[in-house]
Amino acid sequence: MTLLATRFPALALVPHLPLSRTTPVEPMKRLSSETGGDLWVKRDDLTADLYGGNKVRKLEFVLGDARRQGCDALVTAGAWGSHHVLATSLFGRKWGFEVSAVVVPQPLSPHVEENLRLDLSVGAELHQVSTWPAVITKMSTVSAGLRARGHTPYRVAYGGSSSAGTLGYVEAAFELAEQIATGHCPEPEAVYVALGSGGTAAGLAIGLAASGLTTKVRAVRVTPRLVCNRATIATLVANTMRTLRKTAPSFPAVTRAALGAIELEHDFYGSGYGGADARAAQASVLANQEGLTLDATYTARAMAALLRDAPRTQRPLMFVNTLSSVDQTERLAEAPPLPDWAT
Repeated sequence: MTLLATRFPALALVPHLPLSRTTPVEPMKRLSSETGGDLWVKRDDLTADLYGGNKVRKLEFVLGDARRQGCDALVTAGAWGSHHVLATSLFGRKWGFEVSAVVVPQPLSPHVEENLRLDLSVGAELHQVSTWPAVITKMSTVSAGLRARGHTPYRVAYGGSSSAGTLGYVEAAFELAEQIATGHCPEPEAVYVALGSGGTAAGLAIGLAASGLTTKVRAVRVTPRLVCNRATIATLVANTMRTLRKTAPSFPAVTRAALGAIELEHDFYGSGYGGADARAAQASVLANQEGLTLDATYTARAMAALLRDAPRTQRPLMFVNTLSSVDQTERLAEAPPLPDWAT
C-alpha cells in the first residue's frame, strides 16, 4: 500500500503499480566539510533494480492508470537520451505494454548514445522528428498506427509529468517527511531537483506542504522555458490537487502553499539543453567524492545550484538524486547499434 493510501485511505482507489522502493537519505559529509553547509542526499537513483531515478516513481501511477483504462501500448516522447523514454521502455515492456517513443535530437554524448541503444534493446519503437513542435503531430500519427494494428494506446506525458505521474512525487515527499519524523535526517530548508518537465518539483511541493513542512523546492531549470515554466508547474499542481481532493476530500487544500514553496532557478540552463556547463562539470567531480554519479544535462546542474547556496545558509539542504545508478553494462553488451538517423 502507498503512503498516500495509508494517510488517506480513499487514495487506495488511485491505480498504482509497485515499481519502486523506499530510498535512503544520507549526509554528504565531504561536501558539507568543503562548503561549510549541512548537506544531504535523497538517493532516488536507487528507486528500483531494473532502473532507478525519478521516472520510476512517476511510472508507478502512470502505468497503473494505463492498465485501468485497458490500454496495451504506451506512446511517449523525449530527447534522444531521455531517461523518461528509457524508463518507460524498460518498465512498460516488463509489464506487457508495447512502447513507442517520438525522439528529438540533442547533443550526442556517450550517455545519450547508451540510452538510445538501451531503448532499442527492449524493443521500443523509436520515431525520429527533427524539432519539438513536430512531436505532438507525430505522437498522434504513431497512436493512430497502433490503433490500426489492434492496440489501445495510452499517451504518456513528456517526462511522465501528468497529474497521474506527479502523484509519484507526492508519495516521495510523504516518504521524506516520514524519514524526517523518525530522525533519519533533519528537515531541510530546501530540496534541490532538476526541472525538466516539472512533475518531480510539483509533486514534492504538494507532498511536503501536505505533511506540514515548510521546506522549499528549488527547481533548477534544464529545459527551455517553453517546455517548463511557472505556468506549466501551476497547471500540474492544480490538476494533481484536483485528482487528490476529488478522490480524498480530506486531503489538505495546499495548492497555494505548494506553489509558494517552489523556487525556480534559471541560472544553470547555460548554453541550452544538454550543452556544456563548467559549473555542472565541477559539481559532477565533487559529487563523485560522495559516491554519486551525475549527468551533465540534469542532476549536475541541480547539484551545482546546491553547492553555490551551501555557504549561504546555516540550515540543512538536500539534493534529490534523480538519475538512475543501476549498472546497464550487461544490457548494453547485447544492445543494437545506433540507428542511422542518430549517427
